[in-house]
Amino acid sequence: MAAPSVRIEERRRRADENVVAAFAMTQEHLADPRGGRARFGAVDVVAVGVDVAFFNPVLALDPATTSTDVRAAIAWVESKGLPVSVQVREDVGPEVGAAVEELGMVADSWRTPVMVLDPIPSGSGGFPSPLPEVAIRSGGLELLEDWHTAIESGETFRTLFGASIAGDPGVRLAVGYLDAEPVSGAAAIRSGSTLGIYAVGTRARARRLGIGRAATWAAIESGRAAWASKIAILQSSEMGLPVYTSMGFEIVSHYVEFDRPTT
Repeated sequence: MAAPSVRIEERRRRADENVVAAFAMTQEHLADPRGGRARFGAVDVVAVGVDVAFFNPVLALDPATTSTDVRAAIAWVESKGLPVSVQVREDVGPEVGAAVEELGMVADSWRTPVMVLDPIPSGSGGFPSPLPEVAIRSGGLELLEDWHTAIESGETFRTLFGASIAGDPGVRLAVGYLDAEPVSGAAAIRSGSTLGIYAVGTRARARRLGIGRAATWAAIESGRAAWASKIAILQSSEMGLPVYTSMGFEIVSHYVEFDRPTT
């Protein structure tokens, strides 16, 4: 792989900016009256406006974040009657996490790897159909229903990721089909010259066949071709980590998510 085009701090910054942009785009297109954006010191906040804490995040991603910033951001979201989550980058001072815990929130045991592919390879490494009975498509709004079917979206996510956002020029979708049935999907969201990969999923019967990898490459390539993106970023699940590593993604930081305990 070619040498990285930017240094690690710049890669972290671009990854963080894309996460904020992805939530902000979701909030803008949903246009829920409870939603909104704010900034408290070094902390970005996006209240998308649904009753799922993950989609109303306080994003403490800047090492300059203070406990005061985070407390104010949490209070702002909760003043809207919305549940809140907090994402803290690993190099933010420990006093910030402690302040969040003092408010009754609990850290998830999984430290989410933030991964970067830099540079995106020409042709994105290729994404041929892994099997003769597999087809891969990329595009936009025309793939929305197949994409939701492939990743087994629930009602809330179908509402969040509807026709408005799917038709945004800063969004690309990719779907993998097995015997003409949509079984895997991935989305690409743009911020500047950075491409973020989100909502990757593969139905259980189609796993370990290379379809999810091919759909992810297709989303990357579709975004690279549309936007001339130089860098791809994502936040990995535990299951996806070895796949993304094998694709050339490298870990540049981790996020720790805090949520209020469910009763």
